[in-house]
Amino acid sequence: MKKMQLILSVGLGLLTLAPVVHAGPVTLQSSGLTVFNKDPIKATALTTDSYTFHLDAAAKVWGDLQTLGAKSAQPSINIVDAYLQNADGTQRINFIETLAGDWANGLNWQEQWRMAPVDLGAGDWTLLVTGQGFGSKQYSTYQASFGVAQGATRVPEPELALLSLTALAAMGLVMRKRRSV
Repeated sequence: MKKMQLILSVGLGLLTLAPVVHAGPVTLQSSGLTVFNKDPIKATALTTDSYTFHLDAAAKVWGDLQTLGAKSAQPSINIVDAYLQNADGTQRINFIETLAGDWANGLNWQEQWRMAPVDLGAGDWTLLVTGQGFGSKQYSTYQASFGVAQGATRVPEPELALLSLTALAAMGLVMRKRRSV
């Protein structure tokens, strides 16, 4: 019996020494949505939350952010800033507030923020959301959704356009020469 207790205590002790596993960034898929949710809050100080996702390849990505209330209540979160930032912090893409609350005249407003489709490079990207909760009785939250724009047309690089025009001109000359022979 003592031997079994010793084995169990050593095993449990080793488990506590094991490193904590952290989930890496979510990979943004080319089909479907990637969604991040804020844990429900009531009244809070101004805080910034961050959510990370990974792009395997460059893509045109869009984003939406909206506040949500508990049950049928209006939300009580004032988002003051939302943006994407690349891993080294050299690129920032702002969300634009499209539905704003009048916080001077009440503490319950629906807010929406949008990021128009934009070309993002491969790698890790972080969404940073700064806001404050004002609820005293009801919980509020926000939800951010990201997707890859489907069928996005890319503008060709000047070198590619020049090469294409040169090839077309060469084909035209060959066709003209064949007709004259």
